[in-house]
Amino acid sequence: MSATAELDSNACTANGTGTDPGEIDVDVAIIGGGPAGTTLATLLKKYRPQTSIAIFEREQFPREHVGESLLPPIGEILDEMGCWDAIEAANFPIKIGATYRWGQSDKLWDFEFMPMESYREESRPRPRTNQAKHLSLQVDRAQYDKILLDRAREVGVDAHEATAVRSIERDGDRVNALTLANGGKVTARYYIDASGASAILRRAMGIGVDLATKLQNVAFWSYWENGE
Repeated sequence: MSATAELDSNACTANGTGTDPGEIDVDVAIIGGGPAGTTLATLLKKYRPQTSIAIFEREQFPREHVGESLLPPIGEILDEMGCWDAIEAANFPIKIGATYRWGQSDKLWDFEFMPMESYREESRPRPRTNQAKHLSLQVDRAQYDKILLDRAREVGVDAHEATAVRSIERDGDRVNALTLANGGKVTARYYIDASGASAILRRAMGIGVDLATKLQNVAFWSYWENGE
């Protein structure tokens, strides 16, 4: 979407309960209520408040999800979205660095976001201190994603949970509408696919991808408490 495009302010004609959306017409329709969809919606609403935006998420939040490790620059985005304080209030563990191990190799790849000897304990919740800007968080995605979705609602985004997109109405390369699993229909000036690996819009449009087959592996993960 061009940053200079003029968007009409169309009222969204349904609430965000995911119960019976009926006919919905908005400027921007986003498939997926995870961090990609909510970040886009919140920032677009911040800088173009007249834009009508609706998110359609198939799950009911909070929901379990994998992918908990953030990188330091994400903090800047959270601050720009206006939800840094809510994220800090959740008291997610602070992440100072990480260790990677590749395949069967015993060689460990360690890196630090800031020198360990420079790290100082800070009371939580923290403001955006200089140290906080250099560090990251290990988040609980169920809680983290809900905070971001709630923030999108706070700024005026119409978020529909438990509302899956069932099919895409299209005419060649042009998307005409989204059909929802509950029978509702959505029309928009712009359609955004933030559905992650489901790739609902990409698959419906028949757009292929080049996969790095050597990276198609299985990951096993666990959590520990009181680890040193």
